[in-house]
Amino acid sequence: MFDQLAGMSIAGSGLTVTLIGSILKDAPGIVWLAVVYFAVAAIISITANIGLIDGLFEGKDRRTRNKWLTMAAVMLIGMGTGSLGASVHLDAERGNSKAGSERAAP
Repeated sequence: MFDQLAGMSIAGSGLTVTLIGSILKDAPGIVWLAVVYFAVAAIISITANIGLIDGLFEGKDRRTRNKWLTMAAVMLIGMGTGSLGASVHLDAERGNSKAGSERAAP
C-alpha cells in the first residue's frame, strides 16, 4: 500500500511542477507548497514501506505505527491537492482581473 501512496505523491509532485512550468508560470509562490506536501508524503510513504518490511522480517507488530504513517501520507496528499487547486483558483482570479482591466482601458 505504501508504494502506491508514494507513487501517487510523486505523480502529484510531477504534475504540479509541470503545471508551474506551463499554465501556472505567473502564479504566486504558494504554488510550490503543493510540491512540498507531495514530496513529504512520498518520503513518509517510502519510510513507512521500509519499516513495514523490516517489521515483518523481525516479527514485530507495527500496525499502530503504520496506521499513523498512512494517515499522515494521505493527509499530505490531500493538502497538496488542495494547495494546487487553490493555486489554480488564485491564478485564474488574477488572470480574470488582469483581463478585465485590459478590456476597460481604451
